[in-house]
Amino acid sequence: MKRTHIFVAVAAMALLSFAQETTRPAVDTYDAIADSILATKAAEKGIVKTILDGHRHAAEGAMKRASHEAVAANMALFGNEGDNAIGGIRKRLLEGGHHHNAEGEAKGIYEPGYVVVTKEAKMKCLAASAAYAKATTDAERKKAFEDFGAVAAALLAGE
Repeated sequence: MKRTHIFVAVAAMALLSFAQETTRPAVDTYDAIADSILATKAAEKGIVKTILDGHRHAAEGAMKRASHEAVAANMALFGNEGDNAIGGIRKRLLEGGHHHNAEGEAKGIYEPGYVVVTKEAKMKCLAASAAYAKATTDAERKKAFEDFGAVAAALLAGE
């Protein structure tokens, strides 16, 4: 990141010497940096979706094994957009000024730092997880898992 700051400072000094026009190399370089920043944001969304898909698959596998605590735990991890380790990364990004969904956060749609899971989806996932954990019959578990599955599928399919 320090190299980027140095480059930007050198580029700004060069721009001052050409007050009437920005040089083509400066424009091209800045354009390439913009492409890189936007690609990083897309990559962040991709890795978060991969993490979520892992929790969804883990919940499905645990359900097949009748490991009910693991099912409920993975449903909750999906709703929380990852575990504490992921939360730590999210916190570090926020402290560095990165808000993947800044506009959505301002509108109350996303919690700070969340990339894919909306507040509404989080509530639904956590409610389904709690219902699954409290279920005493296979029918209740199936219903809770279907509720979770609908939310998970919509989030993972969304662009």
